[in-house]
Amino acid sequence: FDIEGYVTGFGHPDWLRTHEPSTRTSPVVLALVEGGATCIGKTVVDELAYSIHGENKHYSTPTNPAAPARIPGGSSSGAAVAVAADFVDFSLVGIDTLGGIRVPAAFCGVIGFRPSYGVISNTGIIPVSSSLDT
Repeated sequence: FDIEGYVTGFGHPDWLRTHEPSTRTSPVVLALVEGGATCIGKTVVDELAYSIHGENKHYSTPTNPAAPARIPGGSSSGAAVAVAADFVDFSLVGIDTLGGIRVPAAFCGVIGFRPSYGVISNTGIIPVSSSLDT
């Protein structure tokens, strides 16, 4: 999710280096903050959100709190790990195209919710597949 003043890095240092900081914050993040939530950080997806394993050779792989010897699963493993480790009460995942929310949630023993297509704004995310992203 875009946060004003920060580059959404898409899990790759070249992407981070070649893109400008966002000029606005995602409406989804704004709605949560305006409702009383506190944004304490951003996680890193696996490289370009292309893997189902949750591994990132550029930034390392987060440790699965439910099974430390196993992979955390899914492109958005960092978000699931943050919840499973009780670092945060909840986290947002920018997209769930082919399991980016559900797979790491299942691997890490937390609940992952994939909303119906089009219900939640995808403004301020990096799309992987605009016809499948939720």
